[in-house]
Amino acid sequence: MIIQEPIQAAIWHCLNHYAYSDAIFLAERLCAEFDSDESIFLLATCYYRSGKPSQAYTILSGKKIVSEKCKFLLARCCVDLHKLSEAETVLTGNVGDLISSSSCSSFIETIISDYGDSAPFALQLISHIWWRSERSHLAAEACRKALYLNPFLWQSFQDLCDRGVKPDPEPTKIFKVDNLENFNKCLGSNSHVNSTPLSTYNLSYESVNTFNSSTPAQKMVNMSVPSSNSSISSGIQPFTPDMNNAKAIFVRPIGRKVKVINENAYSPLTPSFGVFPLENSDNLSVCSSQSMVLVPSATLNETNDQKFISKRSSKPVFSQSGNTSNISNLGTQQITMPSSPMSHVVRRSSRIITNNCSVKENTKSPNKKFASPKSATRKIKSGLVPKKSVFADITEKHPKERGVVEVETLTLAQQALNLQKKTTEGLLSLLRDIGIAYLQLSKFNCKKAIQLFQSLPPRQYKTGFVLSMIGKAYCEQSDYLQSIKYFSEVKEHEPYRDTLMELYSTSLWHQQKEVALSALAQHMTALDRNSSSTWCVVGNCFSLQKEHQTAIKYFQRAIQVNPDFPYAYALLGNEYLVTEELEKAITCFQKAVKLDPRHYKSWYGIGAIYQKQERYELAEMHYKRALRINHSSALIMCHIAVVQNSMDKPDQALHTLHIALTLEPKHPMCKYQRAQIYSKLGKLPEALYELEELKEIVPKESLVYFLTGKVHKKLGNIHLALMNFNRATDLDPKGASNQIKEAIDPTNNQSPLDDSDDP
Repeated sequence: MIIQEPIQAAIWHCLNHYAYSDAIFLAERLCAEFDSDESIFLLATCYYRSGKPSQAYTILSGKKIVSEKCKFLLARCCVDLHKLSEAETVLTGNVGDLISSSSCSSFIETIISDYGDSAPFALQLISHIWWRSERSHLAAEACRKALYLNPFLWQSFQDLCDRGVKPDPEPTKIFKVDNLENFNKCLGSNSHVNSTPLSTYNLSYESVNTFNSSTPAQKMVNMSVPSSNSSISSGIQPFTPDMNNAKAIFVRPIGRKVKVINENAYSPLTPSFGVFPLENSDNLSVCSSQSMVLVPSATLNETNDQKFISKRSSKPVFSQSGNTSNISNLGTQQITMPSSPMSHVVRRSSRIITNNCSVKENTKSPNKKFASPKSATRKIKSGLVPKKSVFADITEKHPKERGVVEVETLTLAQQALNLQKKTTEGLLSLLRDIGIAYLQLSKFNCKKAIQLFQSLPPRQYKTGFVLSMIGKAYCEQSDYLQSIKYFSEVKEHEPYRDTLMELYSTSLWHQQKEVALSALAQHMTALDRNSSSTWCVVGNCFSLQKEHQTAIKYFQRAIQVNPDFPYAYALLGNEYLVTEELEKAITCFQKAVKLDPRHYKSWYGIGAIYQKQERYELAEMHYKRALRINHSSALIMCHIAVVQNSMDKPDQALHTLHIALTLEPKHPMCKYQRAQIYSKLGKLPEALYELEELKEIVPKESLVYFLTGKVHKKLGNIHLALMNFNRATDLDPKGASNQIKEAIDPTNNQSPLDDSDDP
């Protein structure tokens, strides 16, 4: 008969070390002996973590599962396999279609009650299903509740922003420790700080007796923390004594070392997201077992024969300017064990972890041995650990005469709660700042978003996520040179990152940087051939080289890799638009907006198709739909003005262009269109003024010189007209011969004046 717990621990140990085949083999042996939810869950988890959700789905769906964790894993497999309806049925229990706005709150409370600490993740998963099934109001409510329970779920916050739903409450209130109901839902019930039992640190009567009878090198081993292959990482909880009334000095694991944490020696330094010690690494006394014990400095007094070294550090390990108010009171105290091997000498550590109240020291002779405390030699029945014996209070009746250390003890719950709050507040403060910036970017307030991202701490600012967000903001503003600058920094700092590299390739496309775009395509294909971003980059590379059919093939590959990627559909639609396959193009754009209703570039693409078909009213409607999403896009306003001018509404067109140029005073296409309308209305001096400014902005654009020649011809300046015509012909003979047709067409991919967001 196989005992269940050791096999479970062995399976988790294999999983934690990525030995998936071994974990699967052991889990199959366990399932053969125990046909239970726990064994089935372990086997399915092994397959899922090894990248085989289909096998995990088959295992779970073929059994009558009862536990919530099995249901959650089954739902996760269904989502990965695009079985959204079945995933909703697993999570909601066949009542998904009956959930309405009025009953949503009660359903969410049921999820919280059933799934316990996993409730935030279950709500996040059900919100994903509801987003995809176009039940936005239900999905938004689930995201808000998931964030309320666990503000570390950044994806839920990002989903709200990306879908145009205002986070309620604001980021300043979402990412706040005071709003947390239960740390277990954020950190998990198995977190070290939250619930790791102190029995895991081997602080028992057996370790006390061993401590008193061991050599100095062995004494520290008895205080060592379980390594990464212990029951903590495996998910199997060891025996936990009743510690309701126990008091202790809180021990925090760091790697394979032990620290007895002094609260005053730590400070949450904004914008750090942890509690960092303020001592140098060379101040730590490390024994042969690489374990160390730090005792609160405020509670220690140096005695005659015992070597306590107190050091304060003037520099924090992790600090930011303007946040050093608590540093003056910070410090740690260090214990150095005596080097002479006296097995029966009572060490200070022994006195701390026993219930002896005081020990006399002989101040007259340094060679005089200490009296051994009675409690340390008392026999304890094997397997029985009294509640208060390990963590008894230490008192001192005559501290001045006896020179005994007085240790102020705190309850474990108080220590854990204080440390949790300090650590959590630092991370939430950082998430709050990033969340505010991301919210502005999702509203397309790009300038404000850039300022907020750039104001983040230097270490966070130099990360790939922040730099890519800034690059995206510049790309939305059509400032492709700045976008390229920041995306190139992303590639330099984090060459493994593939997120938003499709926008990097789009910026390179607009700047006609063939070499850089080709290098990026080679880098991405070498990095990850199963990423949709990779094939978007490759497609843009061939599009820039005018190999549109090859580009179409790679955009289709991107969609095959990830059918839920709206940007790939938009790029494919644009290529079809270039090759005059309008029906295929509009189908691609419609799929993109179905996946993401706020994908304004696809609405813009549909408008461009209707404009090409001279269905100007429909074109204007779709352009305005795109403008409602990205209200600060001068490019979209410019195309609205072109359509209005085509419908013989020049005054409305001029008004629209005036608003666009207020947003971007040097937008070349807006100025060109305004000059063209002025020329059409006979306002020739105003047209010449716009064109002269355009020559400074785009000095090598042939269409500007061609239109200037036409205006001079109307004014009778034949010599100036011929000079500008010749200049236009020298720059681009084809563009000059086709007159200004390409400038009006928003799908023109030849002219730098057309800096549309889709290549």
